[in-house]
Amino acid sequence: MSPFRYPGGKSGLRSKIIRWLGDLGFRPQHFLESFAGGASVGLAVAELDLADHVTLVEIDPDVAAIWKVILNGSANALADRVRKFVLTDVSARKTLNSSGHDLVSRAFRCLLLNRISRGGIIAPGAGWLKLGEDGKGIHSRWYPETLAKRIESIHALRKKLTTPHTVAFVDPPYVVNGRGAGLRLYRHHDIDCGELFKIARSFSGPMIITYHRSDVVQREAAATGIECHTVNMHTAHTVSKRQLILYKSGLNGAKPPT
Repeated sequence: MSPFRYPGGKSGLRSKIIRWLGDLGFRPQHFLESFAGGASVGLAVAELDLADHVTLVEIDPDVAAIWKVILNGSANALADRVRKFVLTDVSARKTLNSSGHDLVSRAFRCLLLNRISRGGIIAPGAGWLKLGEDGKGIHSRWYPETLAKRIESIHALRKKLTTPHTVAFVDPPYVVNGRGAGLRLYRHHDIDCGELFKIARSFSGPMIITYHRSDVVQREAAATGIECHTVNMHTAHTVSKRQLILYKSGLNGAKPPT
């Protein structure tokens, strides 16, 4: 449902998080997705009506611009621009180098860059698709009608996407002690792992945190009283690998997803 192609995308975790929510024993009034990015989990929670309210939190101002436009009244303008845009190397470069400061223009530039970049990476230095699918290059992942419909569908959920029984999903950039894949994938990658787990310790509701396998993260989780498991995931290059899934039960005894 997300309009993004996002590095470190969460679509592989989506079904596991949904099962976890079903095992909580109560309907969350509030589902919080920090480090939202493409927000595939939060959007699924809203679309499937698994919580009364969903909050997406995103620090990157360009990514946040897309969510602000879609959820705060300008979705039709963005969808219309997507449908009418004729993608070529020249038009893409002209658009990305433009200086339009209105929120819709900012959102469109971010979406365009995300869809034509290798792996969906919008961090500085990321390159454009060259061959792509079937040799289509930058056109490989630019589906105007599909993207416009996704924008309109998310806009229709805006009343949910904007407390007791609050549930949180936290998927930060994978960086620990200045090392990790998040350094090259994201512009905003500076995460204080210790501070993150202090916040997790003070959160009273159920929470899931995902991270790459790291002894530092596992020690922080153990010190915070958070259960640590591994789950099988596939990278963008279809390589199977295990990553950490950290589970805090809060006041309820729901089992972690596997």
